[in-house]
Amino acid sequence: MVARLPFVGFVFFLASGIVLGNSIWQLLEVTLSMIVLTGFLLAAMACLFFVYRRHNLVSVTFAVFLVVSGMFSCMFRNQLLQQELTQFSAVPYQHYEAYVKSIPEKRKKSLRVEITVKGLKTDKGWTSVNTNALVNFPLDASIIPQPGDRIVVRGQLKQPQGPLNPEEFDYQKYLWNKGIVWTGYLPSGSYQVIKSNGNLWNPFFWSVYVSQWADKKFRENIQDDRSYGLVKAMLLGRRDDLRTDQVDDYTTSGTVHILSVSGMHVALIFLVISVLLGWMKRLPGGKYWYMATVISLLVFYSMVTGLPPSVQRATLMCIVFVVAEVFLRKHNAINTLGVSAFLILLLDPFALYDVGFQLSYLAMLGIFLFYKPLEAIWSPSSWLLQKTWQITALSFAAQLATFPLSVYYFHQFPFYFWLVNPFIIASTNALLPGAMLLLFVSLFPLEPIQWLVNAIVHQLAYFTNFSASIPKLLPGYLIDNLYLDPVEIVLLYTLMLFAFGAYESRRLSYLKRVYASTALLTIYSLSVIIQTYFTSAVMFHAVPRHSVISFKEGSRLYISSNPEFRLDTNAYNFYIRNYAIREGILEKVYLRNGEDANFTGLHCRQAGHGSLIKFGETTVYRGPYPASVPQVNYQLLTDAKYPKNESLKIAGNPMFLLGGDVGQKTAERWKQVIQKHGNAFHDLRVAGALLLH
Repeated sequence: MVARLPFVGFVFFLASGIVLGNSIWQLLEVTLSMIVLTGFLLAAMACLFFVYRRHNLVSVTFAVFLVVSGMFSCMFRNQLLQQELTQFSAVPYQHYEAYVKSIPEKRKKSLRVEITVKGLKTDKGWTSVNTNALVNFPLDASIIPQPGDRIVVRGQLKQPQGPLNPEEFDYQKYLWNKGIVWTGYLPSGSYQVIKSNGNLWNPFFWSVYVSQWADKKFRENIQDDRSYGLVKAMLLGRRDDLRTDQVDDYTTSGTVHILSVSGMHVALIFLVISVLLGWMKRLPGGKYWYMATVISLLVFYSMVTGLPPSVQRATLMCIVFVVAEVFLRKHNAINTLGVSAFLILLLDPFALYDVGFQLSYLAMLGIFLFYKPLEAIWSPSSWLLQKTWQITALSFAAQLATFPLSVYYFHQFPFYFWLVNPFIIASTNALLPGAMLLLFVSLFPLEPIQWLVNAIVHQLAYFTNFSASIPKLLPGYLIDNLYLDPVEIVLLYTLMLFAFGAYESRRLSYLKRVYASTALLTIYSLSVIIQTYFTSAVMFHAVPRHSVISFKEGSRLYISSNPEFRLDTNAYNFYIRNYAIREGILEKVYLRNGEDANFTGLHCRQAGHGSLIKFGETTVYRGPYPASVPQVNYQLLTDAKYPKNESLKIAGNPMFLLGGDVGQKTAERWKQVIQKHGNAFHDLRVAGALLLH
């Protein structure tokens, strides 16, 4: 089977090199000349082995070549980004000049755009640079720059902060993988916009203008806000007009992926186009006209979306499929999928770390591998039931392949996806081409036809929104607090591949591997669960504007914090929730200030204006600086006040910790006082969370 899927192997070796290079890039300096020389030597060895008909050595050499290529390309790009960081840090600039790359995207409290910085102004004049940044403007900004505009900014960019808590989302790494190393906030009056005269020779800006035109036409023709927000998100990839409850509906129904332009959308457009234009292949030379027309329509759709990376990848994937269909008499769908993934990783090795890339290709792979076995389970006689079952089997196949990775990233699973997916898939199959048709008819003064298409699009969007809202009306619609570690991910996918091999080959050896993989996964998971349950821990969390300590005992998490934190669900969800899921927490208990509490292994009582907590052998005081408290191991300071006489009257020699509700100036003053008296301190706001086992 592997021999029939060479590009699957190519992707495996290239991806392995990328992962390896990303792990060791700081240990070895890689230059472009080194990459070229290594590639030349490996190519020469492969040619030499080929001449002497050592075909096995040719395969091994080519595999090594792919691993080294992936490794070096990743290392080289990381070093280029590091050079950008170093260059900025070495230049004390007051102003910078940049070009706007993206359409402004509405956020909750700001507008966000991507820019390319071209120059820095220092005391000695302007210095040329070239780096990407993500900046935010106020929602009520009087002047909002558009793609292609040049802006001159008074101020400095900053490097995004990395995660300060265990399992916290790594925003810095997320932007790094997208080639962005700087962020900034531009208040009104801090920048000047120099309007662009047009970028007629830049295809990227063509797509921006087409996308803006499409957004304008959708807003003119679709009056219902929820329908407009859905169509805009699906066709243009911008969620800024979706309502919060609307996004929540799609999340709980397991169809949130349709709100982001991805490979699925391009694949649906490709499917509809190929069906509608299939008659062209029967004409003399028609298969070439078919190929040219399909590729042209795919490129037009990708331009409507604004050419985000996900659409570029998916468009390339579909182009590879249509070319293979035309020029190859027989082509394996999985191998063709491997061709597109291979080309994408050659152009952008960091695409491997994009969640959309991973889930899109896994979903397609799941459909190719598991759809037919699932569809063969039931053969209804009714045409309607048969089509419904086929869509359901398609959804199951995609969910099966993406389930482990979805749980790993999002820690939840929508229980009723099987109930609503057939309806949502059917409606979106019609909604996507319908919305494209709406754009087409809006080019002509055909009001009756435009009214009819508009009505159809609105009804399809309404039905899609309604279908997505159904699961929230049912009990147990979302299974959350799920956790899988990387080892479990690997074992699950190994189990799936062995199960598919057993189905395809009908060989007992594969079935034995399924049993062995299942046993190994069960033993490993149980051992992790047991070990986690019996491990106790104290965590001082780094939460902005809050001081938070958690005490983990079994499956319960005790939390001591300021009262405002209990009401700030966003703070808990962003900074602590993933850590609690990893630790198998089923219940969290808030320790209220000023109240005595006694639990198994934990005792809490009021001490002055703070709380004194004893957990095992560890004693912690959380609160403002006290006149005196019993001897403690750790003291989390939560107040702006510090001893005026700079005398720390604390029994023992505790470590002082500065929480998120301590201001910058006060923190610096506290550090001076603590260091003067020889006490240890840990600034949670800078150094991150502190874990005690």
